[in-house]
Amino acid sequence: MEDAISSTFVSGWAWLPSDLLHLIVEKLIPTSDYIRFGAVCKHWQSVALLQKQRRLKSHQQQLPMLIIPSKDNINDRRGLYSVMHGKNCGFELYVPYNNRCCGSSHGWLACVNDNFGVNLFNPFIKRTILLPPVTKVPQDIRKHAYRRDHYIKKVVLSADPSLCPNDYEVVALFDCNGTRIAHIKSGDNAWTHIDQTIRYFYGLHQIIGFDDVLYYRGQFLAASREGGVFSINISNDSTHKPHVSIVLPIVPSIDDKAYLVESSQGDLLLVRKFQSLNYSECFIENFSFKVFKLFSASGGRTGPEWIEEIESIGDDAFFMGDNQSICVSASDFPGCQPNSIYFCIDDRVGVAYEEAQGSLDMAVFNLENRRFGRRYYCLSRSQKNMPPSIWILPTMV
Repeated sequence: MEDAISSTFVSGWAWLPSDLLHLIVEKLIPTSDYIRFGAVCKHWQSVALLQKQRRLKSHQQQLPMLIIPSKDNINDRRGLYSVMHGKNCGFELYVPYNNRCCGSSHGWLACVNDNFGVNLFNPFIKRTILLPPVTKVPQDIRKHAYRRDHYIKKVVLSADPSLCPNDYEVVALFDCNGTRIAHIKSGDNAWTHIDQTIRYFYGLHQIIGFDDVLYYRGQFLAASREGGVFSINISNDSTHKPHVSIVLPIVPSIDDKAYLVESSQGDLLLVRKFQSLNYSECFIENFSFKVFKLFSASGGRTGPEWIEEIESIGDDAFFMGDNQSICVSASDFPGCQPNSIYFCIDDRVGVAYEEAQGSLDMAVFNLENRRFGRRYYCLSRSQKNMPPSIWILPTMV
């Protein structure tokens, strides 16, 4: 009798009117909720599939997840850590690269192969795009494991290759400290190397090392550790040599790293991470952040000096690390902390944390009280030699 009642109950849910189901699925923001919706039954799955293309074209922002070492430290597997739930999701992705990922954009990981070519890999659809070697790497770099793994510092995409297969661009920061830049477009057979020498008004020349790069309003912008912002100028006209130019002058200061991120309102922000004391005393309490607005959503600079420090990012939450920096509206995702910066400890080594079994690999900084929250992810001691964690956007194609 109970089985019959249960069957009738499930059947009733399965045949809810399609119009009602369409209204429900339109309210689902996280991709994981959308997938669970489609798994209920064939009827719900058919409604989800009809909404799939609309969701893909809408570029609706998703909550990043942290790619972490697998439970058993298997080289070609990675786990997923959910910020919303503060725990491992319980399933693993196939990632056929047992080295550091030097980028994560639009759901694609950037990994470097033995020839220093860049492999773009989407673990959700198991698709790979092979890009040519960025440069010929000196033998002394090849022989040194750490320098080899970090020689290509960061890779960022302008768009999702799944949605724009013939219209995406890639920029790579390399030479360990980001003192060299290379650019490639979909369909190109080789990278274009870009002159990074900056000529200042008083006649001096300087090669700038970059920490971060972001595709913003049709252009790649890069940030130096000293807080300077530069545009990467690339032209289809062969008479114009690719080069970088100053957008925001360097502001002398002792900081640890700089990031560029676009807010949910379209503002361009510079986030500077500071570390007090020295690097041998690497504790979580030593870190702090400052946020500066560079350009407003209307497109104008923010002031006579083009920059202003802001005390709050409101409902936004930032996700930063070796990935392309990501911003989401926290109110769209229960469990996500507003006015906060989620960041991976990816710069050097794990940070010491007294309550952890091993090294701290991800932490959350609240801008309102200038303190770290209690939602951390810690590596176990057995995982300390595994590739560092990195944020990724869940995708579906």
